[in-house]
Amino acid sequence: MSVNHSSSSGAGSAAAAPPLRLVAGGLPDVVDEVLAPSTWDAPVPTARPADRCEPWPISSDDATPLLRAAGVFGVAFELAAVVTVERSLLRDDLHAFRFGEIESELDIAARAATVTCELSEPLSAYLRALDRGPRVRKRPRHLTALPMRLTERLGSQTCVGPHLDPTLLPSAIAWERAAVLVGHTMTEWAMRAVAGRRAS
Repeated sequence: MSVNHSSSSGAGSAAAAPPLRLVAGGLPDVVDEVLAPSTWDAPVPTARPADRCEPWPISSDDATPLLRAAGVFGVAFELAAVVTVERSLLRDDLHAFRFGEIESELDIAARAATVTCELSEPLSAYLRALDRGPRVRKRPRHLTALPMRLTERLGSQTCVGPHLDPTLLPSAIAWERAAVLVGHTMTEWAMRAVAGRRAS
């Protein structure tokens, strides 16, 4: 579910706004920072804070392998579903445009990612969830929340099962972390890398 912070004019609302934090250094520094004590007291995010999510049906057979993988990585099933679906859609796009070989390069780039934007408290909480989310449910529900920016890309597909590939979860988490650190979605982050390669 997305977390929205309402805003209003006036000095009082400005004073109450959650602080932004610019973390210098690479991914280890960011991990140390987001795992540090925080003023975030809302539920741990299972999607990007700015995402508008909608329920999407899933079957137990499709969800169970990803549920097990999510348990290995210590992330919530709902979060694992979101990043894995986006990673799967990206795989389809990259192969459709004959850029499938860039996936291994993106894996390397993700490991070397450094922060280049200010991290709000909600985004810091989201990064924390990518490293240690809430305890995984024993059984997935028959619905999961997916961002509308992803469900719109699913188009006429009525089943999300093929996109819940548990083998994609490790790179999905890494790519999502890297994207957050530079202020992009995973898709934007990957496609900017493709554009950079084509321009070189």
